[in-house]
Amino acid sequence: MESRLAHIVFSTKERKRLITPQMESRLHAYLGGIVREQGGIALKINGTEDHVHVLAKTPKTVADSDFMRILKANSSKWVHETFPRYREFGW
Repeated sequence: MESRLAHIVFSTKERKRLITPQMESRLHAYLGGIVREQGGIALKINGTEDHVHVLAKTPKTVADSDFMRILKANSSKWVHETFPRYREFGW
């Protein structure tokens, strides 16, 4: 399968500092799983309290907009389910 290299950066809604040290490694691992589910390969995932960077090989068969929509929606839902006190979390 052909892929393309993508450096993806997105921030929390209103750049709120909601990505805590307790959440960070689990969130990054979850993002990597979403990339894999879409047929991509997460090469590196990192970030700070208010944004993430994802370096990934993404499949050419998935539109960039669909890839991002799934990545952001699924990870936001996961944060809400895993860390209920962060109801205001969003991208």
